[in-house]
Amino acid sequence: METQTAPQRRQGKGRPFVHLAVDARYGACLGISVTDSRVHLLLTDLSGAVQAEQTVPSAVEPQALVDIVQRSSTRLLDTAGVPRQRLLSIGLALSGFVDRDRGVCLHSANLGWHDVPIAQLITQATGLPTVLENDANAAATSEKLFGLARDTQNFTLITLGASIGCAHYVGGQLYRGSHGGAGEIAHSTVDLGGQVCLCGKRGCLDTVASRAALLEAAAEAGLQVGSVGELERAASHGDARAQAILRRGGQVLGLVIANIVQSNEPELVLIADPSGFGQGLFLTTLRHTIENNILPRFLRTTRIEVHAVPDGFWARGAASIATHQFLSSYAPDHTRPAGEGD
Repeated sequence: METQTAPQRRQGKGRPFVHLAVDARYGACLGISVTDSRVHLLLTDLSGAVQAEQTVPSAVEPQALVDIVQRSSTRLLDTAGVPRQRLLSIGLALSGFVDRDRGVCLHSANLGWHDVPIAQLITQATGLPTVLENDANAAATSEKLFGLARDTQNFTLITLGASIGCAHYVGGQLYRGSHGGAGEIAHSTVDLGGQVCLCGKRGCLDTVASRAALLEAAAEAGLQVGSVGELERAASHGDARAQAILRRGGQVLGLVIANIVQSNEPELVLIADPSGFGQGLFLTTLRHTIENNILPRFLRTTRIEVHAVPDGFWARGAASIATHQFLSSYAPDHTRPAGEGD
């Protein structure tokens, strides 16, 4: 799997050292992201390059997901021209609390899952090692391995999906907390006595600033919009209702991010936008709120970057954790010189 470059001279005794590089073509990893209405599957090589992908509309129950994985993995391998034996690992990302070591979804309010051993179910069906991870953690791993945070040791990722996601890298390592729940800002209370959240609490960040919350507020205000992009367009055309909804969401999330910056002092806050906000009122308000509510020294030391991400963002994160797991467990004595057969 590894390739070996020409030996390099070294000082002192011993054999010349060689640089090792991963042969991206050695095999593929499958990433799966799950929401309450669809499953996105994405096949990558070991460099993270996408080979094939598919979206399956589905109201997902655990066994239905297993069936989808079995059917779709074969189709994706055929599309990419990858032999079945070269599928090395599977990664699964979902919103909620997970026990990564046991591969159990402890609780997902969005999916309605409780104590589901989903990784074990997929492994039993496919015969492949399956890694389960919170979707924001998986996305942060993808950014660290292949994305904008490759050269950053300390960063926070914020994701603007149907729910608000958050993950932290500290000292180059994913920070999971004592029991894997670090980064759960979606259910931080921002409005005492506010709307009831799916988690059962009131006034969670998700009830104010998530894509689902913004669209729900728009519907309650009588706006006929089907996406945050349409909501942003209404605001840009002067609709006061749309402007108020987007400003409130941006202000509340901006304050939460400002507090994270002052608590953790990351080098980078990376805001991933898979929802289509663009450079509209929501993100403009969010940026201004952050800048106006952190100490000046943090403005100089922490970068705030927003980037639009494609539909397969979450599934690519899942593929990244599968790749990371495979490479981390790979024995160094499997090294082979470049040019030899697989």
